Amino acid sequence: MSSIQPGTTEQVTREQIARYAEAVGDFNPMHLDDDFAKKAGLPSVIAHGPLTLALAIDVLVAQFGAAQLRGVEARLRAPVFPGDRLEVVPTETGIEVRKADGTVVITAVIDLGRP
Repeated sequence: MSSIQPGTTEQVTREQIARYAEAVGDFNPMHLDDDFAKKAGLPSVIAHGPLTLALAIDVLVAQFGAAQLRGVEARLRAPVFPGDRLEVVPTETGIEVRKADGTVVITAVIDLGRP
């Protein structure tokens, strides 16, 4: 979508992940317990998928305002870890959200209404 400009998020933090878990009541140890995540083959805890999507949507809201963002149809593709900074990149129909190493973590179709 040509009207979307690339943008980046701040680094994802363990505090954000813990606060999100508390807010939504999702205490899956994959999000909160490093030992559990490592036993599952991950380097550390992972961010909740909806948290990752919300961080990407914040980039769009900063550009267009909440009222213009009418819909998002997203597909989660890869885990996000504490310390990751996400880049929101426009595509023909919406956005890709990528980590610094180029890994695509979300693809989304975006419906931008008109003000």
